[in-house]
Amino acid sequence: MSTKRKTVAVHAGSQLKGSKSQPVVPPIHVSAVSFFDSSDELDEALDGKDYVYSRIAAPNAALLEEAVAALEGAEASVAYASGMAALKAVFEAQNLKAGDVVVMSSDGYGVTRSLYKNLAARAGVRIEALMLTDAAAPERIVALRPKLVLAESVTNPLLRVPDIRALARASREVGAALAVDATFPSPYGQRSCELGADYAIQSTTKWLNGHSDALGGSVSGTREKLAPLRAARLLGGEVLGPFEAWLTLRGVRTLPIRMKAHCEHAAHVAKRLSESPLIERVHYPGLPSHPDHAVAKQVLEGGFGGMVAFDIKGAGRPDCFRFLEAVKLARAAPSLGDVCTLVMHAASASARRMTPEERQAAGIGESLIRVSVGLEDPDDIADDLLAAVSEAMKR
Repeated sequence: MSTKRKTVAVHAGSQLKGSKSQPVVPPIHVSAVSFFDSSDELDEALDGKDYVYSRIAAPNAALLEEAVAALEGAEASVAYASGMAALKAVFEAQNLKAGDVVVMSSDGYGVTRSLYKNLAARAGVRIEALMLTDAAAPERIVALRPKLVLAESVTNPLLRVPDIRALARASREVGAALAVDATFPSPYGQRSCELGADYAIQSTTKWLNGHSDALGGSVSGTREKLAPLRAARLLGGEVLGPFEAWLTLRGVRTLPIRMKAHCEHAAHVAKRLSESPLIERVHYPGLPSHPDHAVAKQVLEGGFGGMVAFDIKGAGRPDCFRFLEAVKLARAAPSLGDVCTLVMHAASASARRMTPEERQAAGIGESLIRVSVGLEDPDDIADDLLAAVSEAMKR
């Protein structure tokens, strides 16, 4: 089959192996348990060679894993009940010991940072939060000699873009695993494993699903790297349910078409926002003014993504809350990747679990709004955002 993204999205994960039936849309397999007339076949199924118990393997999740792996350009993928479960699985698969170091982005998703701090505290592991977009970041990784480096291909919520290739070289030099949360660009915008990452992580709830109706997560990589994760999931049971897997696979079918439009709309909205005197700063990798624009052109393949962030000039938290209440077309919601435009106040949502000191060090101020740009007419989106800013800043 072709490896081109549009073809892969439509056809990968279409048929369960071992069957001659070829439904255009795979059915939803709701049974959690199956039986066999042959004890030998049952015995083999319990080792994962067939579907017998959905904690071990399940048809809909298997089809989604096949599709995500193909989109990521990876050998395999493991699906989870949420993106956070996927991130937790990567941490736990490293067999970290007391005194080991984990490096992660200092300006990334606050909930991820909180999760890793909690996991590290239990294991006696040291967390080093670095600005991974800094030119000196690879040298710092080499000096720290971590066991695991967790990067975000586009950071949440400031939309900074690290050079994954440079981080991969530094990680390899010291024998560290490099995991990349590539949720913001999706596999349409970046195949992180092809840039040197050991793990490509997705919150499939977002762009892959695309309709805000199914939680999920995935980790992609080589079969060897994923074997411990798959074994741990079998024991821990963080499996993706059949309905969620089916809904996400349905979303995958249109991912390239949707993402192309999301990227185009986001670029237009970012330009409109940058022209407003009410906006202090627009964060969008596609703008030449963005500090990582040159890197983004090299590591983001399918455009600059569907996310935009901006600071309202002179705004505090109450002003931003008034902005959320003033939007008419957009919806105030703490997620992203939907066909409709979603907006949120970063400091009280994506960075909510960070301390004030951590937010300040990351550059996440009270005036920052994050936008997941939808499929509405881009001028309608921009008009709505700008009108809401104007309404919020009336004194």
